[in-house]
Amino acid sequence: MSKILRRLGALCLLLLVTSPLAFAQDDAVVGSLQNLAGRVQVIQKANGETVAGRVGLLLKAGDTVVTAEQSRATIKFRDGSEIRLFQNSRFVLQMAKESAGSDRSFRYDLSLKVGSIWGLFTKQRQTAMINTPTATIGIKGTTLRVTEQDNKGRVALTEGSIEVKNDRTTIELEPGKRVVDFTRVDDLAQKVEAIPFKLEIRSEKRNLTFENNQPEEVFVTLQLTDIKSGREVARAATIYFRSNYDKITYPQVAKLDQRGFARLPLTVAPPEPADAQLNGNVYVWAVIDQEDADDTAEGRALFNIPVPAGQDRVRIEADKGEGKRSR
Repeated sequence: MSKILRRLGALCLLLLVTSPLAFAQDDAVVGSLQNLAGRVQVIQKANGETVAGRVGLLLKAGDTVVTAEQSRATIKFRDGSEIRLFQNSRFVLQMAKESAGSDRSFRYDLSLKVGSIWGLFTKQRQTAMINTPTATIGIKGTTLRVTEQDNKGRVALTEGSIEVKNDRTTIELEPGKRVVDFTRVDDLAQKVEAIPFKLEIRSEKRNLTFENNQPEEVFVTLQLTDIKSGREVARAATIYFRSNYDKITYPQVAKLDQRGFARLPLTVAPPEPADAQLNGNVYVWAVIDQEDADDTAEGRALFNIPVPAGQDRVRIEADKGEGKRSR
């Protein structure tokens, strides 16, 4: 049932926001809610009402998403970007704009008032700005975490590039680095350190063939490791999976055990003609699904699937995420 609801929510979002001028309107649809757990509320700007979050709920510019204790939610944007909100967070979708024409692009102005998020922003298609009480973070094609608590901020970057700015300094943060426990007046350069841990994800099978056009089950192993020494790290944690392919079924409960280890099954359905744009490259990200994990970089696994015929294809550079459409 949850899978059906996710598909319906995604379809509603697509139908309502396919116009290139969608973001030019005051009631523009920015994204939708997905993968909810616990108590999630949305304060709607249009009427000031507070409604219960649900899978597929459409979000508009100016709406505020609030998560309670032990609660989480994902915001999925039109360009494929997404943000994961952890517990006790308050997040505002301040503004969104879309440029028309062949070089379609998106711009998001976002605000984390309090709490913690993990975000994956697609490359080459958007720019984003995240404002917090202690900093402004400029984003373009990035995987990061941001935390704001007790007038102190934390930012961790694992892919892409970001600019972090407070009232005193501006820095370019490199992948694999984080800025810890800074205020609006701290020298950010003095707060930079390496991200110490990584959640490694490995697949027991990489090439998927879908014999007789049937779904294929594949097991992945997860291990929390020390990046510098390569040693295993013992820590239990909840896992959140994210992929560029919407035909994967994940375990209802995904956790690392006390050793920081897990072996979990994923069920992958065969591609459809519209999936030709992936050019056979399916990525799965494994993320620590809690607010105190800015010391851990997420892992990413690559699967190869057949490229279906019937639609335009996109030639993709796997490392850069860039592509050009062709017949």
